[in-house]
This record gives sequence, C-alpha cells and structure tokens, in this order.
Amino acid sequence: MDNQKPLRIDGELALINHIRQRFTKSSRGLPGGGLPVGGLPELIVGIGDDAAVLRPGGKDILLTTDAMVEGVHFDMAFATPFQVGHKLVSVNVSDIYAMAGRPAYMLLTICVPAHRMTGAVAGGAVAGGAVAGGAVAGGAVAGGAVAGGAVAGGAVAGGGSGGFVAEFFDGVESALTTYAVELIGGDVTSSGGGISVSATLIGFAERPVLRSGAMVGDGIYVTGNLGDSACGLHLLQRINRPVTIERTETMPETINLPLTWQVMEPLLRRHLMPVVSAPMGDWRPNAMMDISDGLSIDLRRLCTNSGVGARVYESLLPRSGEMIEAAAFLGLNTTMLALCGGEDYQYLFTSSEPVSGCLCIGEITESGFVFIDAKNKEGELINCGYEHFKN
Repeated sequence: MDNQKPLRIDGELALINHIRQRFTKSSRGLPGGGLPVGGLPELIVGIGDDAAVLRPGGKDILLTTDAMVEGVHFDMAFATPFQVGHKLVSVNVSDIYAMAGRPAYMLLTICVPAHRMTGAVAGGAVAGGAVAGGAVAGGAVAGGAVAGGAVAGGAVAGGGSGGFVAEFFDGVESALTTYAVELIGGDVTSSGGGISVSATLIGFAERPVLRSGAMVGDGIYVTGNLGDSACGLHLLQRINRPVTIERTETMPETINLPLTWQVMEPLLRRHLMPVVSAPMGDWRPNAMMDISDGLSIDLRRLCTNSGVGARVYESLLPRSGEMIEAAAFLGLNTTMLALCGGEDYQYLFTSSEPVSGCLCIGEITESGFVFIDAKNKEGELINCGYEHFKN
C-alpha cells in the first residue's frame, strides 16, 4: 500500500477491467483459469461475461451472502475502507466454515456515492479496453449498471484523498488471499446515500452440518473466547477515531487510554479485522453455526431449528484476559459481553461425544433456555444479541 500509483478511472468499464485484472487468480495457483483445484468444481468463466460458469463435481454447493451497510454494520468515523473490505470477506467465509464447507468463489457488490470514489489504487494502472458487454461475471453489472454514470470522470489519484473503493479493494484482496478464495464477479453501482457492500460466497462440502441436528443430551461447545469483538467496539468508541490496525504494530501516540497496546490490539483487531479459521479436529458435530449476532440469540436460533432447549453455565463461558482487563476499565460486564456482544465469529456446535480442543459451555435439553450463574443459581437465559429491525 506504500507504493500506490495514481490511477484514473474513466467510467464503469475501466473500473471493471481493473477488477478483472486484479482479482483473476489463475496466475497465482488459486481456483480459476479453467483449472479444477483440490477436487472443487471447475471454473469455466469468471469475470468478463454475463454470469460466472462453474462445472460441479460430486460435492454439495454452499451459497451464502452477507451485506454491510454504512451506519448499520460499520461507521467510517471508526473504521478504514481496508478493514471494511477485509471483514466483508471474513464474515462470509465464516458462514461456509460453519457448515463444514470449503470457500472457493465470491461475487462482490459495491454501492458507493460518486464523490467518495477517489483514492489511490495499489497495483498500477488499468490497462485500456472495455470488459466485454460491460459485464462483471455473476450478473448485475451486465449492460452497464453503474447508475447515472457515477464513476465517469471520477479521477482516482493520490492516497489520503478520502476515497473508499481503492483501499476497500486492498482489504478484500488481502482477505481473499488469506482464505484462497477467488473473486469471479459482482456489481458496481453508484449510491444516492451512504456506502453499502455485499458479497455472495460459493463453497463446497462433502457433508454439510446444519443448525437442525442438535439432540437432547448433546454438549454445547464453542471454539474460542466470547465478547472480544464487542469489547473492541467499546474501546474503539472510546478512542473515537479509526485505528489503522492493518498497519499499526505499536500503540498510536494519539490513543491516550490507561491500557497497554498488548491488551487493546487483539480486541480492536477482533472487531475490525476478524480472521476466521475452519473448525479443526476429528469431531463430528450434530449441529453447528457461527456466532455473529451474540451467543444467546444464536444459540436460541440453533435450538429452535433443532426443536430443543439449552442449559448454559456462566462459569464455563470463555473470556480472554484482555477482554476482562479492558471491560474493567470500561465498566462493562464480561458475562453480558460474552452472551450478547456478537461478531465473535467463533463456532457454536453440539456433539454427543466429548470434544477436545473446544470449550463445553452447557448441554442440550428438551425445552426452555436455562442459565446457571456463577453462584449456581438457576434462571432464564437472557434473550439478547443483535437482530435487525429490532436493535
């Protein structure tokens, strides 16, 4: 990102051509270029036509999509475009991993006001020439869909000019490389309001794990600490400005809080740039999902799909030392962060057999949602977490 070259975007087709050149991965040994990789379906056509073409093999195809809307999922007063791009890919990958799948291909949609397009683009100039039909594979760009010609005449030049798209692409590309996923199409369009971005991820699985398989007597497991992301968000709001976690190795001098960088950095990173991992081990879950909206609400969703209840123990909720220390400074309850915080992107699953390497927090019951607190007092599990159109 330090050797960015000025790039002039002269309309939608030039932008699409840049995307096609930048994100076609056949030369890097990733899926694409008509080469089947690791038993995955063969990619026949990628960016540059009206739709992407895959030739399926013998695996189940997983499809997921997530949108991120400015003012709802992110606030540019607290995040960088790089972080938004990286996180968009990660949250979609998490959904595929949560079904025991392998992510492979992604479609990307960007809606951004014309005046916020400008900024430096890493990786050099867009070579001349239009994308055939003005189409990004996978569909919605076909026929020239940048509404109102929003990109036309918008020069992309100079770093720090306040542009969104260039740095957003940097974050997307970084995450795609991390997860070995190829961008094969999408849509770019102007927005009359704020920024919204969305991704559709295509993955493959031998035996998908659903939310609906939990059985009475199963242990309830999570794969890691809970509440770090929510605590990181509270820290970010206290800092009250973006933190370039993607480029920062030491505490910025402008952060004046009585916490060490060793405490703050993992919490900020967990919120701004989560890196998700595929569930590992030789265990076979009966039901599984990722924790995106909060343990409590997501556990209720899993149990509802399975027609069962749950009992959760406060003393078993995993909480990091960094979160505990930061929460004490912020005056936050660590149990509430763990139950309600959301965006942990750990995996919540049930198993009939003990599972090593993961953390058992309770058990599946016939009905109801019971919470056993640290004093061994029984009550109802709080119904909390993020739900659109309610929160």
